[in-house]
Amino acid sequence: MQPEPFSLLAPSHILFAAFCIALVIFLPRIFIGSSERTIRNVKYFLAFLMLSHEIIDPFFKVTFFGEMVKDSLPLHMCAFSTWCISIYLLGGHRMFFLFAYFWGIAGAGMSVLTPDTPTGFPTFDYLNHMYGHTLILLGVSVVLILTKERPYLKDYFSVMLFSSFVFLPAMYAINFALDTNYWYILEKPAGDNIMNFMPDAPMHIVALIPVAWLITYLIYVPYQLKDRNA
Repeated sequence: MQPEPFSLLAPSHILFAAFCIALVIFLPRIFIGSSERTIRNVKYFLAFLMLSHEIIDPFFKVTFFGEMVKDSLPLHMCAFSTWCISIYLLGGHRMFFLFAYFWGIAGAGMSVLTPDTPTGFPTFDYLNHMYGHTLILLGVSVVLILTKERPYLKDYFSVMLFSSFVFLPAMYAINFALDTNYWYILEKPAGDNIMNFMPDAPMHIVALIPVAWLITYLIYVPYQLKDRNA
C-alpha cells in the first residue's frame, strides 16, 4: 500500500505539528531552577541529538533513498542552524546563537508548519523531517528559557546583513558550481509553502529576500515590545 501524499491540511499533520511546537515551548520549562550541571547536561545531550542527526541523515538519504551526494550536503539554512545552535550549546560564541535564533526559528519553524516531504505522517521521510527541524527549535528554546540569552535589534541587522551580502552570494556560487538548490535559491521547494505566492523561479528570490527580512524581524518584535514596556 502506497503512503498518502503529504497534505498541509491533513489532520495528522496539524496534530503532529502542534505536538512538536508544544514540545519546543514546554519541555525546557521542566528544567527551570535546575542546577548548572543539569542544565549543562541538557545542553550537551541536545547538541548530541542534533549533530548525530545531521551526520546520519545524509547517509540515509544517499544509501536508502537514492539521493545524490551533492544534494545531501549539510548546506541548507536549517543545517547551518543546526550546527550553529549545537556549537553554542557546547560553549561556542554568542554569534552562533544569533544565527540559530533568526535562521532557525524562521527556517525550521516554517519547515515544521509546511514540510516539503512527498509523504505525510507516519512515513519515515515525514517523521525524520519533523524530528530534525523540531530539534533546532528546541535548541533555541533551551537557550532562551534556561540561559536567559536573547537577541537585540543590532543583532538582527548584523545577522541579516551578513546573510544577505555574504552567505547568499556564496550559496549562489555553490549552487551554480554543483547544480544544486540549497536555500531554494534557484527553484522553489516542493509542497504548500509561502513561496507558492511568489513569482516563478528564479525570480522568486526577488520577493523572498524582503519576506525573509520581514519574517526575521517579526521574530525579534516580542523582545522589542518587551523592552519598550520595561
